[in-house]
Amino acid sequence: MKIKILISFLLSVLFLYIFYTTVGFTNFESSFSKLNIFYIGVGFLLYAVSSFLRAYRWHSMIKDINMFDFFLINNVHIFLNNILPARTGEFSFFYMLKKRGINLTKSFWIFTLARLMDALALLGFFFGFFFKLYFVVFIVVFGVITVFLLKHTIAILPDIFILKSLKQNLSTHFESKTAIKLYFISVISFAFKFLGFYEMAKNIIPMGFFEILPSYVLAELSSILPINGVMGLGTYEFGFSIPSKLTDISLKTSLDLGFITHVFLLLSSSILGIVSFLLLKLEHYKEER
Repeated sequence: MKIKILISFLLSVLFLYIFYTTVGFTNFESSFSKLNIFYIGVGFLLYAVSSFLRAYRWHSMIKDINMFDFFLINNVHIFLNNILPARTGEFSFFYMLKKRGINLTKSFWIFTLARLMDALALLGFFFGFFFKLYFVVFIVVFGVITVFLLKHTIAILPDIFILKSLKQNLSTHFESKTAIKLYFISVISFAFKFLGFYEMAKNIIPMGFFEILPSYVLAELSSILPINGVMGLGTYEFGFSIPSKLTDISLKTSLDLGFITHVFLLLSSSILGIVSFLLLKLEHYKEER
């Protein structure tokens, strides 16, 4: 764990050095000052809708926790995951569910399934970019085919070791068509999140939403890496800048936009996370009384 935290710190320091030498904090300040407060507000609302959809996804798998509580839990989980090093914030999800009577095995496997659907949704967005006019059709077909293949792959897994637990806990979600539902919820949730990012910064983005989409997608994919920079600093921006060759956007502009998007993400998740944490504490206080 200490090594992971050290690597996270070094990644962030490396990014700050590259950002300073490539973009410069003066240029970043200039770009930041051009943001419109109205667009930032619209972007935040779209981000909140994305968070609500993710909460609905959790609720569709665990009915024992009401929708509002899942919305609060999801916000706190994302907030802690964004600010804590080496992805230690992930543990908060299991802790909060355990406090509500959901055992670790069940919460682990629904978490795994949700993360899998997130990865598939992001891959659908990324490869769909290359199909242009058939973008939506590709995402639908890609989801249906991959979920179908996963369903039958899980069905033939041997009943040994962790594979037995995987099969027992995930097969019902695939048989009941919950998995395909989760995939499309993930797709719609990410769509709102990306639109939120785009609305927030659209007056400084030198291209349309579709052209900047691969940058958003790879930045989000970087968040599932086992090791990230402190608060994702560095890995998120590097992920954002990778598709610069595909979109004819300079590395300097990519890093600048990636950093602005990341700051917006951290601030938005912090607002929702802190408010949600206080509401959960208030709810707990009322129950104790």
